[in-house]
Amino acid sequence: MTCLRLNGYTLNLDQAQLFDRHGQAVELRPQALAVLLELGRRHGELVTKIDLTARVWPGVSVTDDSLVQCVVEIRRALGDTRQQVVRTMPRRGYILIVDAADTAPRDVRRYYRVAALAMVAVAFVLAWQFQLLGAGSGRPKAHDRMTADVAILPFRVLDASHEGSPDGNGLAYIIATELARNPDLHIVSTLATAELGGKNLSPAQIAAMTRARYLVDGSAERRGDRLQLHVQLIASGNSRIVWSGRFEATAQDLPDVTETLISRISASLGATVRESDRAALRSRAPASLDVHARVLRTIALTYMPTPEGLRQARQELELAARLDPNYAPTWACLGLVKKMLIFGQHDPGLSRQDLPQAIADVNRAIALEPLRASSWRVLSLTIDSGQNPEAAVSAAERAIELSPGDPDNWVALANALHNAGRTQAAVEAFEKAISWSPHRPPQYALLAARLRYSVQDYENALRFARECMDRTPALGVCKAVWLSSLIRTGRAAEAEAAWPALVAATPSLQTYRMTPRNTPMAPSVDEDLDRLRKSNTSAMAQ
Repeated sequence: MTCLRLNGYTLNLDQAQLFDRHGQAVELRPQALAVLLELGRRHGELVTKIDLTARVWPGVSVTDDSLVQCVVEIRRALGDTRQQVVRTMPRRGYILIVDAADTAPRDVRRYYRVAALAMVAVAFVLAWQFQLLGAGSGRPKAHDRMTADVAILPFRVLDASHEGSPDGNGLAYIIATELARNPDLHIVSTLATAELGGKNLSPAQIAAMTRARYLVDGSAERRGDRLQLHVQLIASGNSRIVWSGRFEATAQDLPDVTETLISRISASLGATVRESDRAALRSRAPASLDVHARVLRTIALTYMPTPEGLRQARQELELAARLDPNYAPTWACLGLVKKMLIFGQHDPGLSRQDLPQAIADVNRAIALEPLRASSWRVLSLTIDSGQNPEAAVSAAERAIELSPGDPDNWVALANALHNAGRTQAAVEAFEKAISWSPHRPPQYALLAARLRYSVQDYENALRFARECMDRTPALGVCKAVWLSSLIRTGRAAEAEAAWPALVAATPSLQTYRMTPRNTPMAPSVDEDLDRLRKSNTSAMAQ
């Protein structure tokens, strides 16, 4: 098992922690704890002094006294006065002997160990999220004292006749025990839930009997040397699956499984369980149709942006925010509009120093409605990818997680990946988006131009940049990519001839620079624009 019983004490191999009989942590020096963990991972087997020294002090020359001192400290901590827990094999090494309850055949123990690891990982994240859920959802505390938060149902064991298959009640007991360590939670006893298994009851019926707000349900199956686990978290009120996970591991994978499981669980459960309750409270219509109408108008203005239109959009949104400060789409749109004004240099009242406030506006929208995919997409677009590219990628990935069928989310991911310098992945994400979207907004053409330019496909970059210019003539970036593509295809004279009229129509082009974005194309575009500025200055001087 991942938790070993040693003279009444508990060694948790996953948490790398020793607990006394009352569940309190026992402090050990790091070296002594490392020795105990090495013995625990191979309990019942001889672990040589050479092996222990190499693992605990890698690359360092130490005497046997260092190891002996660690063993003395371990025995003292465990009350092992008779040396029956850590046994010395003279001139060879040590053997750790676990309590009788943990001495199942090693072949079976390995699979229970993986199962326990998975369940403890689930329990760890569940406990963390349920604590946040209880802290933030405004539940009546007096009533909650009589209400269980979660009930863990016995896991269904597929092909239970297989030798060494895990026990469904045992898995439920493991996760319930871990959750019960959190004093802020109320957990239904597995003695009660064990009777509910196999009765074909609905979540609502189980909730009525247990008074649990959430149910944990799952299955386990051993397949050769692998253990497969499926876990679901169910909201008992509406029977909705708010999170599900699938995990498969072998006993040999044990050292790496904890981090993988917690990472995967956190990505889904960590962002969904807490948010499912909050979204139910906060997701709502605006206070008035006027607010809704203003937001819709600004969305249209951002699809066909002009400097005047963006400035108007900002005014509309700021008024909408005053009329209804709790309407999430207002804040998301406001953040994006500010970002577009800042990077386009279209508003003298905004500069790059105002970008953190624009991002804060979008984050406010997410706080109000965490499950709205469009807000996460806007966050990805608002973040300065040149300064924090991976944050922009993560936000776009969250949008896709919430709404994988929306091509706009994939375009946002492609944009973030491009700005992070991951061009091939960006091209793949963009191709997925355009395959789903027969009616493509103008910004698709801009991204297509940038991606084609980045892979030195200048002819197609020129074509997409021309489309972007035609559909959004106010955007200087489209013209910048088009001009540079002309030069890269050997038509520098044509670019020089077009420069004066383009600058007259879009004055921001005179000072536009792409270098704040950390992309391979940025220096090339800026180099070509500088060449055109210098050429134009020389021509005017003559």
